[in-house]
Amino acid sequence: MKKFLGLFLIAQFFLLSAEVMAQGLPAPSYWKNERGSELFVWSNNNGAIQGVFTNHAQGFACQGIPYPASGAFGPTGLYFVVTFAQCNSFTRWVGKTHGSQMPTSWTLFYIDKNGRPSKLKGKDTFTRVW
Repeated sequence: MKKFLGLFLIAQFFLLSAEVMAQGLPAPSYWKNERGSELFVWSNNNGAIQGVFTNHAQGFACQGIPYPASGAFGPTGLYFVVTFAQCNSFTRWVGKTHGSQMPTSWTLFYIDKNGRPSKLKGKDTFTRVW
């Protein structure tokens, strides 16, 4: 009986862990960062993230245009990438969810005015709107 109870508790732990992980980045969900940029996650299929990102950050090009976002979510965190085709650049965000907050670090890869590949780094915190 004790062995059965132990197995039952272990199974419950794994089921609850999977449920918490799935709730970490639910789909659909809508997130907004402190710069006003928006991330709409429309699919989280076995950890593969699909969505749409719209940039509203002051001082950056390609604002107000929805671009596809894709990435992955797992027990150690998440990442997503957006290619801003009209600006010849892409950005990768890496972070974790903490309830309704998603602190991230980002790296923007672009071609500078001299035609050289360049990158810029920063941080964003996304807050879940719904």
